[in-house]
Amino acid sequence: MNMTLGSGFLDLNLYFSIICISLSTFISFLFNPILIKFGEKYKFFDSPSEREIKKNNNTLVNIGGASLFVGFFSVIFFIYILFKSNFISIYDDIFLTIPVISFACLIIFSTGFYDDKFPLSPFLRLVIQFSSASIMWVMGLRIEFLDLNFLIESYDLIELPRIISYFLTIIWIVGIINAINWLDGIDGLASGTSLLISVGMLIIGFNFQNIIAILFASSIIGSCSGFLFYNLPPAKIIMGDGGSNLLGFLLALTSIILFKEQTNFGILPFSFLIFLVPIFDMSKVIFLRIKRGNSPFLPDKNHLHFQLLEKGFTEKEVLMMIFLLVCMSLSVSLMFFNLKLYLPFLISSILGIIMIFLKKIL
Repeated sequence: MNMTLGSGFLDLNLYFSIICISLSTFISFLFNPILIKFGEKYKFFDSPSEREIKKNNNTLVNIGGASLFVGFFSVIFFIYILFKSNFISIYDDIFLTIPVISFACLIIFSTGFYDDKFPLSPFLRLVIQFSSASIMWVMGLRIEFLDLNFLIESYDLIELPRIISYFLTIIWIVGIINAINWLDGIDGLASGTSLLISVGMLIIGFNFQNIIAILFASSIIGSCSGFLFYNLPPAKIIMGDGGSNLLGFLLALTSIILFKEQTNFGILPFSFLIFLVPIFDMSKVIFLRIKRGNSPFLPDKNHLHFQLLEKGFTEKEVLMMIFLLVCMSLSVSLMFFNLKLYLPFLISSILGIIMIFLKKIL
C-alpha cells in the first residue's frame, strides 16, 4: 500500500499529505471568487424554500460545491498523471480505478447541481445515488468484512457473502451521502464536519500506511479548507446539494478504502464511530418524521443544529459544539487503534462543550 519514491516510511507519506492538502486548499480557495461572480451573473442562488428552513436569510450563490470538486480532483488527477507517466509508483489496484471514481463523482455532483436549480424527486435522486454506489461496488470498492471484536474478543473478521456485501456497501454509501447533505443547514457545518472526519481518517490512514486513503483524506481536507474561507459565518457562498452530495460520496469511499486491505480490522464499527454525529442526526430526523406520519424527505427543523439554535445558542456556538462532538466521536474511534492522540482529542472536546454550556448558563 506504500508509494515508492526512494522511501515508504511515515515522513514521506507526511510530506505527500502536506503537498496534497496545500495544493487542494490553494486551488479551492482561488476558485471560489470565480464561482461567486459566475453565480451572481447567472443567478445560481439558494431557493426561497431553502432559506425558510436554513438559518441563512441572505440570498447566496449555491454552487460552491464546484470548488470542492475542482480542489479535490485537480490533486487526484495530478497524482494520477504522475503515476501514469512513471514518475511515481503506487502499488494499489484502487488507484487504477481513479477515472471510474471521478466519473461516479461527476454523476453525484451533477445530480445535486441540477437539483439546486431544478428540483428533482427524492426517488430519482436515490436511484442515481444507488446506481453510483453500485458502480463502486463493481469496481471493488466494497465492504467485505465486519469486525465484531469490540463485542467478543475471540471473534475473527467476518467475511460477508457477496449479496450482503453489495447491499451493505450501497446502503453505507447512500446513507453517508444523505447524512452529509442533511447536515448542510447552517454556514460552515457540512464542510467543517467533513474536514474533521477526513482528519480522523487521515490519522488512521497514516497508522495503516494506506497511501490511497491518505491521498483522498488529504485532498478532502484541502478542498474543504479552501472552501471554508468563504463558507464560515457570515458565508459568501454555499456548497449546495452538489457539494454536500459530493462530500458525502467521497467520505464514504474514503472510509471503505481505509479498511479495504486490512487483515485485522473490518470497516465497522470504526467507520460508524467516525461518522457518528451525522449518522445520529439523520437517523433521529428520519425517525421523528416517520413517527409523525410525514415523508422522510420532508424538510423540517428537527436537526440538531436547528434545535440548538432554538435553545438560544448563536450560530458560531452551534458550529463549535457540533465540531467538538465530531472530535469526541473521532477520539473514541482512534482509541480502538491504541493511538495516543485520542486522549487530548477527547479531553479538549469535553472541556470545550462544558465551557460553551457554562458560558450560556452564566
